[in-house]
Amino acid sequence: MVGKNMCDYCSNIKKTEYFSSPKLYEETIEYIKDLVENRGFIVVEGSCKLGEHKKDGHWVDDIIYHIIKCPKCGKRFTCIVNTYRGGGSFE
Repeated sequence: MVGKNMCDYCSNIKKTEYFSSPKLYEETIEYIKDLVENRGFIVVEGSCKLGEHKKDGHWVDDIIYHIIKCPKCGKRFTCIVNTYRGGGSFE
């Protein structure tokens, strides 16, 4: 793992190695929103507002990403998806 190691607070974050479907990506975004809204994780940056990755039923871009960090240790987690070719991850 590159960078800081995870602390006890973020060590049980549910990561996804590969988005095998749009549904899995959507579920992961909901999970990330929960981490931010209920567990204090901080959105560091993203290509759009968290949860606003679709507009009028279409993806807002070919590549969509969000980076959040643990409020306790600062460990960063990146969620990225390729909406054109498929795939992506949350690690």
